[in-house]
Amino acid sequence: MKIDSIFDEGSSKEDTYLIGKDIFGVFDGANSINRFFDDGKPGGLIAAMIARDEFATNKGSLKEMAANANNALRKKMISNSVDISDKANLWCTTAAVVRLKMDSFEWLQVSDSIILIIYKDNSFKLMLTDYDHDRDVMTLWKSLAQEKTKNIHGVIWKKIPHVRLKANEDYGLIDGEEKFSKFIMTGEESLENVKHVILFTDGMILPKERPEDEDDFSTFVRLFMEGGLGKIKDYVRGLEKDDPECWKYPRYKQYDDIAAISISF
Repeated sequence: MKIDSIFDEGSSKEDTYLIGKDIFGVFDGANSINRFFDDGKPGGLIAAMIARDEFATNKGSLKEMAANANNALRKKMISNSVDISDKANLWCTTAAVVRLKMDSFEWLQVSDSIILIIYKDNSFKLMLTDYDHDRDVMTLWKSLAQEKTKNIHGVIWKKIPHVRLKANEDYGLIDGEEKFSKFIMTGEESLENVKHVILFTDGMILPKERPEDEDDFSTFVRLFMEGGLGKIKDYVRGLEKDDPECWKYPRYKQYDDIAAISISF
């Protein structure tokens, strides 16, 4: 077994990752809508680190560890005098976690941190396909981009409710809310004929021009087979570099954080 990883900070600096003996995870934190910082750390990074540290204990089921992380985050926000009754104040994180067994692996996914497996014949499979909760926002973003609108990020939330306000109602996030437990997606998958297991935060998803299109994981897999995680990262960063206003490829920021782990057999 060979483990590879890549960590490349973008503008938000709220991703982190876990490489344990048999447990691996990536976590993409997001600060509260009402911004919070503690000793220079944004709330999103604190949330991601709390989740990482809980899974690092490797005690109990993945679902139990996710619930424990959610509870720990809730307590941390309260200890920092955060009014958790206001959803705009909540820190949060996504998660993609894998724990290896002899002939299979357990997996857990929350929101749009992704788990992808590549088989020996180079075919591939996503553990979850229903993860793109930003599609409607990005569709509006594209229409504003076509008008060469400046500071789309600042304009867009004046037009529609912030997508974060739908967390744990339309999609899941580890954000301290009790109803999060309904959105923990987990399972177990055979390792038969599996060549690679890849976990990555959404900063590694290939930028696309049309938000309504499905993400291009065929190109993602081809790039990985040609040059590993580094080649995917370089490809993504190259597209982002040439689109500073996020007009061609709708997204929240020019450079998003990237955390990725590959497990190869």
